[in-house]
Amino acid sequence: MSGGTEQADILTVLSLVKERWKVAKKIGGGGFGEIYEAVDLLTRVSVALKVESAQQPKQVLKMEVAVLKKLQGKDHVCRFVGCGRNDRFNYVVMELQVGINAEDLMPRS
Repeated sequence: MSGGTEQADILTVLSLVKERWKVAKKIGGGGFGEIYEAVDLLTRVSVALKVESAQQPKQVLKMEVAVLKKLQGKDHVCRFVGCGRNDRFNYVVMELQVGINAEDLMPRS
């Protein structure tokens, strides 16, 4: 039992981010944020939308964006689409990579 310490998701299905990306479903989450599949309303392509709360003490998305931009064009790196922030959350939008989950490749002990 979690003891009621679970927090609500930052976004919900059909939420609109910057009038461009519409959330389709949540696909992951962890200690530093949440990841959603969203539709880019300009291109009609599915994208990954990663968000972190603006109130979170340790902001990591800014560093992730810098690294992602630096690695653009390299093999096995998803394409950067956009990023931004508002009073509720910081976000990065990138190409949605569908395939084997890296966690499933880890040996079990």
